[in-house]
Amino acid sequence: MIRDLLTNEYIARLDVLDLAVKKRLSSVSAGARKSTAKGSSLEFSDFREYTQGDDLRRIDWNGYVRFGRLYTKLFNEERQATVNIILDTSTSVRLYREKSDFAGAFAASAAYIALNNSDMVNIFAIDSSGTSKCTALSSKKAFPRAVTFIEEALSKEEKTKTSINASVAALAGERLGEGISLVISDFFSEDGCDSAVKLLRSKKQGVILVQILDSRETTFEERGNLRLIDSENGSSRELEITPEMLKRYGRALEEFKNGLKELALRNEAEYHFFVDSAPLLAAVGELVGR
Repeated sequence: MIRDLLTNEYIARLDVLDLAVKKRLSSVSAGARKSTAKGSSLEFSDFREYTQGDDLRRIDWNGYVRFGRLYTKLFNEERQATVNIILDTSTSVRLYREKSDFAGAFAASAAYIALNNSDMVNIFAIDSSGTSKCTALSSKKAFPRAVTFIEEALSKEEKTKTSINASVAALAGERLGEGISLVISDFFSEDGCDSAVKLLRSKKQGVILVQILDSRETTFEERGNLRLIDSENGSSRELEITPEMLKRYGRALEEFKNGLKELALRNEAEYHFFVDSAPLLAAVGELVGR
């Protein structure tokens, strides 16, 4: 279970970490962070939709009379960055329990760090069945809600495919704000992820690709004649697993990873690779640069 990885001791160690949104997207300044924009904290900057917990003194009541919706006034020192966590919940991610739990706990860790540093958090669970979302999380009080959402999104049993480009394209109408988008997936996506990265960059997002694989996907231990079945589309292939075949598999895996790394570099994005047997805190520490 994801909650088994999110112990009180582990959460306490996350308290000192920061996703450093400002470093990844220099135009963003958020929450308790110091603004890079000119002016004092009393200088009006922008509006955003009201979320539970906002200071009622900052509500734009004139706007409510005009539009019938609540908006909160933001000031230069208090502009809030947004961390969008896009979590692949397809069958290939859910195939191995260790992989699914690692991906879910990684997403939850990123959410906690962002909330702890006064950033807004949106979580999108994506696969070929559609997108579910848990949005506008704005304080640590919302963390249990984030964990519950992630656990439920990864507990589905229906067979779904990985479709990164199509799934992210469906987010085009979402209010992603200014900040970073963290895409957590194995990236076994037939349509790739090129257009997804470009779309997110066009929406003022600092993009971070986090590839997570199970140790059985990186070190193939089976030998002899096998029938391999695709977990998502059901297609099968009979192969003789020989030492030479394993070498070819290793080379293909490295080429796959290098392709994602080059895609990230071309689009001024980040790429991180983790195996689910890695210590979770060390993996999260790499993400935040610690």
